[in-house]
Amino acid sequence: MTKQRSIRKTLRPIMLVAIVSFLGQGCSSLVASSSAVAVKPQKVAPRSHQARARSVSGRREEGAAYYQYLLGSLAERQGDLGGALQHYEGALVLDPDSLSVRLAIAHLHMRSGMFEKAINVAEETLTIDPENVQALLLLASAYLNIRNARMADRYYREVLRLEPERADVYLQLGNLYTRTKKYAEAIEAYRQALAIDPNLYQARFNLARVLLDAKKVEEAISELETLLQLRPSFGRARLLLGLTHEGQGRWEQAREAYEMGLREDPTNRSYRERLALTYLRTGDRAAALAQLRQMASQRPGDLGLRNRISLLLIELEQYEEAQKALEEVLALDQDNREARLYLAISLEEQDRYEEALAELIKIPSGGERYVDVLIHKGFVLGHLDRLDEALAAFQEAERLKPRDGNVRYLLGVTYLRRKEYPQAVKALGEAVLLKPDNSSYHYQLGAAYERNRQLDKAEQAFRRTLKMNPEYADAYNYLGYMFAEEGIHLEESVSLIQRALELDPDNGAFVDSLGWAYYKLGRLDEALLELQRAVELVEKEDSTIREHLGDVYFEMGMIPQAVEEWERSRDLDDTNVKLKEKLQRARSLLLHGKE
Repeated sequence: MTKQRSIRKTLRPIMLVAIVSFLGQGCSSLVASSSAVAVKPQKVAPRSHQARARSVSGRREEGAAYYQYLLGSLAERQGDLGGALQHYEGALVLDPDSLSVRLAIAHLHMRSGMFEKAINVAEETLTIDPENVQALLLLASAYLNIRNARMADRYYREVLRLEPERADVYLQLGNLYTRTKKYAEAIEAYRQALAIDPNLYQARFNLARVLLDAKKVEEAISELETLLQLRPSFGRARLLLGLTHEGQGRWEQAREAYEMGLREDPTNRSYRERLALTYLRTGDRAAALAQLRQMASQRPGDLGLRNRISLLLIELEQYEEAQKALEEVLALDQDNREARLYLAISLEEQDRYEEALAELIKIPSGGERYVDVLIHKGFVLGHLDRLDEALAAFQEAERLKPRDGNVRYLLGVTYLRRKEYPQAVKALGEAVLLKPDNSSYHYQLGAAYERNRQLDKAEQAFRRTLKMNPEYADAYNYLGYMFAEEGIHLEESVSLIQRALELDPDNGAFVDSLGWAYYKLGRLDEALLELQRAVELVEKEDSTIREHLGDVYFEMGMIPQAVEEWERSRDLDDTNVKLKEKLQRARSLLLHGKE
């Protein structure tokens, strides 16, 4: 038995009843219930005397047409669109006046993505019934699919002329205007929909979204709050409300939205993730950690989430716990690059640079995070004074990510440490161009200019740094020290360094700078006090501070004390040629009373 005969056999008992029921009506009164959009019974003109006196043969054709129509509906439900189209077209041949069959064919073309054919059939339907709402809606949808917004707008408006209380059509019209960025028209359409049906939740949600697009934030929040009063379980609205508050920096209100969402849906990952992020944005890492751990309890197999928790533990300086968690992840997945990287970062933060490097070396090249691996490798190598290898790591990172300002910045700082000042100026200048709003980049560029003896540019870079960040203590100190070293703007030099000390009162390097500025001004007693204090403040003896103290002693005629300080400075840095010359002069004075 063929498939077609099997279908017919299955349908026969139904057909006998259906054909009797519709024998006198014809297919033009049918409802295309299998279509994507419900089709209302079509208006049919009053029958003529001739039509009422149809022959038995005509009634048989109508019954056969309905039979083909039902077979088409069944085929469509089973996904056989080609077979469905064949049956519908057969029904139309038998009953050419049927609007429902035409609409079924048009909807089938829509499902198949043949929008031009759907438009042609729907327009033919309108030649028979110019006010057929279902044909008008189908045309609007088809024109939307081929991105003809003007024609879609026209047909939606025609439907509203015929049926002005169609809230769903106003909703579709609002969506059309939103898509074409006609925000004022979209807002009006959504408001019309809500005036007809205040409980049309999607219209209110879409209205809130378009109000946000139109920068009407407070109105959008009001609509979202109204929607959530009507339907508290509308998750997308709750999430959008929270995100909107986040965008305004209203962290408490954002948290309240997410917490209410969690009360409605305790397992919702999006709410809890956003809640954790709001805590992070406000610096409450402990609260963020609690939220992430709650998520992890619901998804114990989520290794990515475990890694995020470990990174947060590192930021909280809970290194032992972070390492334990990361080692558990690596025990489950030894190739987990993210866990290996975070383990290296944890070791790096504890100044365990050799161990950190050992972990970084285990991470194979490639992958989207490999630039981060190279950056940390270069950073660790720099701390180990392996500057050639550090430079090579940063250069490889630059090759992989040439538009990354941070990579150029690290390259520049490494060139500075290698005393390759022209290269440092170039790399840091490029970093500033890539990320001009980073004050640290401008500061290090100023340092590179100063070392490269481009003092005017150095001054400009430091002043730009301080304009961007008036709390940048190192920039005040560097600029003040540069002026003192060059013997220029000495009063401003003192003011700049004093400002640095207001921000960081016990910084030994800053105190040394102030003492040196006083020395350049000839205020030797003040210079001596500050430099003696600097010696006490620094954790590790500094050759420059000892040299400065010796200079003050020498200027005050305290030659033995000067020799003692200079000898200490020489022991810390035996490459200082000028210092050796000063020592020779001082010893000559001690021996002979003259240079």
